Amino acid sequence: MRYKYGFTIVELLIVIVVIGVLAAITVVAYNGTQTKANNTQTIDAVKQFIKAYSLYAADNGDYPQVTGCLGEGYPAPNHYCLSQSGTSTCWGTGSANSLAINTALKPYMNGKVPSPSMQGAACGSTTYVGAYGYYNPTNKTVTVYMILRGDQTCPPMSPNASSPGRVSADDATRCYYILAAV
Repeated sequence: MRYKYGFTIVELLIVIVVIGVLAAITVVAYNGTQTKANNTQTIDAVKQFIKAYSLYAADNGDYPQVTGCLGEGYPAPNHYCLSQSGTSTCWGTGSANSLAINTALKPYMNGKVPSPSMQGAACGSTTYVGAYGYYNPTNKTVTVYMILRGDQTCPPMSPNASSPGRVSADDATRCYYILAAV
């Protein structure tokens, strides 16, 4: 009697298909986890900046009168933190990283400036990252913006910040918080 050894071609194809399906599921799950982790990094950094703004105002009677990107490490020239002004189809043309705002708030964050995630969130032809602080000299308020990837819900920040505002477009969500005048 003669025995056959090995697998048939059908058995091999079934195993390859099963492995391919499992690999696809793993990649999708990993990408979602990575995006969530990066969004959490940005949210945590913005919470620290909002607390620092409040502490600065308590000591100085007003917020720092500087506008710019919050945190460090923005990948220029093609990535921008959010700018309030501009003609982009989304939320502005971006801003260069202003070291003045980070320098002013650094003493209120134990000497270390937190960095929001630098994951890009595309809107139109512009890629936005991180967070942005805008000082309004007319009403002496600060608006803190942050960019999250995907269609996200904006979390509450602190008693000092207004309820979050939210705008979503393409693959990005812009959350913003207004800090009332001191």
